[in-house]
Amino acid sequence: MKPQIVNTRMNRLFRQSKLIKAVLFVTTIMIVAMMSGSLYFRDRVYITDNGVTRELMTSETNVSAILSYGEYTIGEHDRVSYRMEDENTAYITILRAFDVNVSVDGRNITVPAIDETVQELLEKANITLSEHDLIDRELDEQVSEGMTISITRINYQLRANTSEIPYETIYIDNSNMVIGEENIVTQGENGVRTYVVKEKYVDGVLSGQELSSDNIAKEPVTMVIERGTALAEPYAKMDDPTALTLVNGLPADYTRIVSGKATAYTAGYTAKTASGRKAEIGTVAVNPNVIPYGSELYIVAQDGSKAYGYAIAADTGIALMDGTVAVDLYFGNKYDHYYDSCRWGAVQVDIYVLSEGEGY
Repeated sequence: MKPQIVNTRMNRLFRQSKLIKAVLFVTTIMIVAMMSGSLYFRDRVYITDNGVTRELMTSETNVSAILSYGEYTIGEHDRVSYRMEDENTAYITILRAFDVNVSVDGRNITVPAIDETVQELLEKANITLSEHDLIDRELDEQVSEGMTISITRINYQLRANTSEIPYETIYIDNSNMVIGEENIVTQGENGVRTYVVKEKYVDGVLSGQELSSDNIAKEPVTMVIERGTALAEPYAKMDDPTALTLVNGLPADYTRIVSGKATAYTAGYTAKTASGRKAEIGTVAVNPNVIPYGSELYIVAQDGSKAYGYAIAADTGIALMDGTVAVDLYFGNKYDHYYDSCRWGAVQVDIYVLSEGEGY
């Protein structure tokens, strides 16, 4: 009986030894696997953070989980990219955002940036440049940490205005009107000028202006006023009252003056003068030996109270030839102008000879 008991114990010890060896083997294998990463850390990930690369062994396949495992904190504006090289190798790149200061519209704006141009940064910040705005950077320039960008707003506005163009006034001497009398020939009207001013605003402040256009929408109308130059209203009026220049009511140019009595007469409708001219208002009788026929005359009372006006020497008579009368003034046909001649009566006059006649 004793030999059997010994064998049983030996078998039991042998079996325990094999179990211990197996456990030790498995434990060793697991430790080796854990140390080599072949059990849990089957993937190799290279993480580059702002240019610094780190190798990480992980069994995670989710990017967020990998970064969390590697204790990486990702900011709101940071950019993360992921690329698989093969089944067991991946690359993660982290680009860290930095602040760029933009001065615009009277305020400073901080804009997070990573890898972009000035143009892209402005678009991200919803900043639009107008045609005339000035910026101190090139739009295709790459932004960098610590960069500042200054934008000056330039705005042009056109302002339309109108103004009056005052009319001018001209005076025309009228030898048929008495000194002091005036007559408006043409009423004056102001013109209208339209002009456009181009205003320049720098950041909302007016900094300059220039005339963009200037047009006359309505030409002014010159006022024309006749003013009398005669001492008294002439009875014989000139067709062109501006043809004779009177200074202080008397002719400015003449050859001589003949003074004497002036009387008045009328005649029938078909009356003719001694020179052959038709008798009409403005023809007068003279002594042709003193004042030749055809002479142009201007006749005015010496006291200035009356004026016969412009006349042509064309007729004669007994009183003229004997020197009793210096001039006899024709007042028109006797049917219409008899009383006009009576009102004249006999007046002492000065006869200004404007031009000497040919005698006919």
